[in-house]
Amino acid sequence: QNLTELVSVYLHHTEIVGDIKSLGLALWLQYLNVENTSIHGDLNAFREMRRLMMLNLGNTQISGDFAAFEDYAIRAPSLKTLDLANTRVTGQLSDLVEYFRGSLTSLILHGTAVTGNLVDITKMDFIRQVDLSSTRVVGQLTADWRGRCPRLKMLQLQNSSVQFAPVGKHFGDLTKFATHPAGEILPELSYLDLSNCPVNSPIENLLLPLAMCNRLRFLLADGSGVFGAVPRLRKVSAIIDDQREDGFTFPLCRRLLSLDLSYNNVSWLSDLFGMPGAGRMIFRENHQINLSPGLLTQSLRQGIILDLRGTELRKKEEALQLVQEGGLQTTDMYAYRDEVAGYTCKDVVSMIIQVTPHKFLPETLCKCLPGWRGQGTMCQVCPANKFSDELGLDTCKSCPANSTAPEGSTKLADCKCQFGDLHDGVCSCGKHQTLRDGNCVLCSKLHLQCHIAGIPASSAKPEVGHARLEPSSKEARKCLPPDTSQRCPGSHDCGLGYSGTLCTSCTNGFWAKQGRCKPCSKASWTRICFLALLGGVVVVIAAVLVYWRCRQARTQSVSQLASVKSLLQKRMVIQAPVLLQMVQLWVVLSSVGQRGQARERLPELSYLEALQLTIDDVQISLNVQCKSDGETVRMLAALGSPLMPLILLCCCPVLELCRPGLGVSIALKILTVLFIGGAFSAAELLSCQFEDGDGENLGDSAFRTSLPHLRCYDGTGSAFWVDVAGYGSAFAYGVLIPLFLAALMVRQYVALQEARLFCAYAEGEPEDITLRLQTLRGQLPKESTPKRLLAAVAAYMAVHCPGKRMVRLHDGSITATSTGNDREEVRGLSVLKVVANAEAQKNVEALRTRRLTEMLTERIMLDESEDRFLIGLRSLLSKFTLCQDVWMFVATKLLALALISSVSMTNVWKWPVAFSVGMAVLVGVCQPYMWPQVNQLQAFSYLCLALTSVAFIYDWPWLARVALMAPVIMLFWQVREPDCTAALAERLYQELEAELPKLQR
Repeated sequence: QNLTELVSVYLHHTEIVGDIKSLGLALWLQYLNVENTSIHGDLNAFREMRRLMMLNLGNTQISGDFAAFEDYAIRAPSLKTLDLANTRVTGQLSDLVEYFRGSLTSLILHGTAVTGNLVDITKMDFIRQVDLSSTRVVGQLTADWRGRCPRLKMLQLQNSSVQFAPVGKHFGDLTKFATHPAGEILPELSYLDLSNCPVNSPIENLLLPLAMCNRLRFLLADGSGVFGAVPRLRKVSAIIDDQREDGFTFPLCRRLLSLDLSYNNVSWLSDLFGMPGAGRMIFRENHQINLSPGLLTQSLRQGIILDLRGTELRKKEEALQLVQEGGLQTTDMYAYRDEVAGYTCKDVVSMIIQVTPHKFLPETLCKCLPGWRGQGTMCQVCPANKFSDELGLDTCKSCPANSTAPEGSTKLADCKCQFGDLHDGVCSCGKHQTLRDGNCVLCSKLHLQCHIAGIPASSAKPEVGHARLEPSSKEARKCLPPDTSQRCPGSHDCGLGYSGTLCTSCTNGFWAKQGRCKPCSKASWTRICFLALLGGVVVVIAAVLVYWRCRQARTQSVSQLASVKSLLQKRMVIQAPVLLQMVQLWVVLSSVGQRGQARERLPELSYLEALQLTIDDVQISLNVQCKSDGETVRMLAALGSPLMPLILLCCCPVLELCRPGLGVSIALKILTVLFIGGAFSAAELLSCQFEDGDGENLGDSAFRTSLPHLRCYDGTGSAFWVDVAGYGSAFAYGVLIPLFLAALMVRQYVALQEARLFCAYAEGEPEDITLRLQTLRGQLPKESTPKRLLAAVAAYMAVHCPGKRMVRLHDGSITATSTGNDREEVRGLSVLKVVANAEAQKNVEALRTRRLTEMLTERIMLDESEDRFLIGLRSLLSKFTLCQDVWMFVATKLLALALISSVSMTNVWKWPVAFSVGMAVLVGVCQPYMWPQVNQLQAFSYLCLALTSVAFIYDWPWLARVALMAPVIMLFWQVREPDCTAALAERLYQELEAELPKLQR
């Protein structure tokens, strides 16, 4: 409000910020300069300013379109200077010219998105400066430029799309020169910049139309694509005012101070245009140019700077004469050096003629570097076993006899003896060295024993604990544990019973156990006896605990319908696979992060591997290697371990012919017991030992872990079939089996969805409760209603009723009445009764009742189903509370695959830990199993597997053993609680179902 009389604002190059509309009321403003500030806004802010003469908004954040000037130009056509450089202003150049054609003297639009044609500025009679560089303006000189823009002094078009140079008819029109004002072309122009414009025309098309410009001093066209010969502009024939004149000199020659045609393709220069002293003609990087004779001398004499850097002279006679006669001075030292091309050059010392020496006079100014041979810049590197130690040698010198040198050797010291050192012209090895491939090498580096000086490496014995990869190898590698000194005794052969790469295979008459080769005569049944003893101890302990629990249960009510023994047996059937899986994955994790590396094995690992239940473990336990060819037995066992479970699975469809569901049931049991062992065997079949005992890469000698006599990179013969078996079984375990399980899971979900389409609700008091069914869609079949009512009342009684009940079945409902004879409540396996209030506990019990009702209903549907897949799934689904919880079975297989994949990689121990902890949390939260004890054991087992990963990574065997035994201890501890609510509900339903005929009467 206080700026109405403001006339001038100069805030350029300050740190001021804000919106330009703040000056909208400064109606008397004439001069505004906010260049290089952070001011922003729109051009519409200037619509009401009628007296502006200078508007400088360059390098600000102003935006808008030229249309904002339309009203302004009508009301106040006095604007003389307009600078919108590097703003976000857009529009057509023709619009801007139309608005200010009668007033504007300076127009700067550098770096904007302005479009249009260059010819538009011909309408501006008072314009003196135009900067359209880095814009989208196009155009070229035409006859329309004659007599226009008479005051234009500076025209900047660099990096724009302007072609400028006329072509065709326009070029012919503009080379008819005139001296009268109406025919002149840019008579006042003194500065023209066409750098990096797409001129792409002969040089004469650019220079001749400007030849009559008698004030043009600076013409820049570097990188504009001009080509050809520079035309003569002095003493030539020309048509002036429609009359031919001979010996005419164009005005451009009298004024031009700088002509820059760098980075183009100029081929001929015949005249220096008669430039005054200190004038500049720049022809950098023009490939090759031909200078008229005497032009270099004329440049030196008149002091006209001729810049030829990066440009090669086509004719060098005059240049050579000037250097030889001293007209051009050169440096005493070789200042320029090209290591890639192999030469060095003296530089030309001149401020007038500026050149690149290897382009100007390469034969005179340049010489080949040491290590190279040749003349000038035509240098070739010295071949092997030769050297050059001086500049400019035409030939290389040969190295002494029995010595070699690499290419480009620069001194005699580069010649190395083929063996030993050069002493008095003789090459020989020193003490504790061996001759290897013509070189002397310390025996200790090759792990060889050198008792004789200079002994060939192929004849020296390996050090103890080392062996050659090949009999002809000239170095030894560290053998793998265990018993490195026994398998690699420091001789040319492996130890007794060992053979193959790094002595990892066993010979006939020996059998492999724990990475060792033992004589068959000493083979024993230790492994079988150990497993039998271990199993016997477990059975005895379990029997004692069961007996103790049974005696304790004699005081309990017999109405529980199941003895402690039967409950424990039923639960153990579910918990046994959990423990088996735990042990199998513990064996898998024993190699976490160590695939392809050497590490001592735990003694008990060999016995626990038998629980993988693979053919390989069977043949080791039975010492089959000693009864036949050991290598063949190991090959067949390695191939059979991943394939046998798959073969058994393929046989299961045949069992379906015997009884519906039998094949599916047997297949699931096979997957429960043999899946981890088979998948791990497939991974072991494809795994390789890539490093020796010192961690050095074995290269092409890398061998397969399970079959040391086969190389990893060998894809022929037996190795081919190993790859086929390995990758085929890996595909089956990783893709086909999970897809099969997913299909079964979807099948049961669809088939049993009816169990989720109704719910039971209770009426009355707890002592006399009535349950009815409510369907979510449609109506239940009348014949199925009684069993669903029995399921509902069994679930309700198991959760809510601590005493005996009298059950009466009615049409559409069922009633449970208390008899007053209480029984012992199933001891809680949840902490909700402790931490939850009464209302929350009621909600939890209601949800548990609904879940148990759905469980019993699904059991009913499974018993009634004739679908062979559901019949086969019955034993598996009965482990879970709800059949949809069978995802846990699929998840355990996927987790096993993830752990097997993780252990085959190094430095990824976090993944097994993350997978195991994640599964433990998932089981703990979802509680998929019917028995809470099984959920606890499963979750605890996964936590123990996470500890196992950490233990094996950091080599803490005690922690690994604790993690292995902890789930077993927990299993024995759970014997104290043999029952659960879900099991009670299941027994109650079985009792009620047996009395269903009586209830219906």
